[in-house]
Amino acid sequence: MQTEMRTLPAYWASYLINGDASGMDDDEVQEIEYFLEREGLGAPVDCEMTGFAWINDATSLGGDVADYTFIIN
Repeated sequence: MQTEMRTLPAYWASYLINGDASGMDDDEVQEIEYFLEREGLGAPVDCEMTGFAWINDATSLGGDVADYTFIIN
């Protein structure tokens, strides 16, 4: 089993881990879904909050981020 880690916005965790999009608008959900499709990723299997970063693997916006672990087939 191979895994890949991506540093992504922390506020994505609720949607990525639990499928809970409450508090997110449709554009944010589309951005997440587009990122996952583009990268060929499914739902993450782990998430660890890491703090603030100026950029992340999905956007160039600064903010709180988390390291998400994905299983790669």
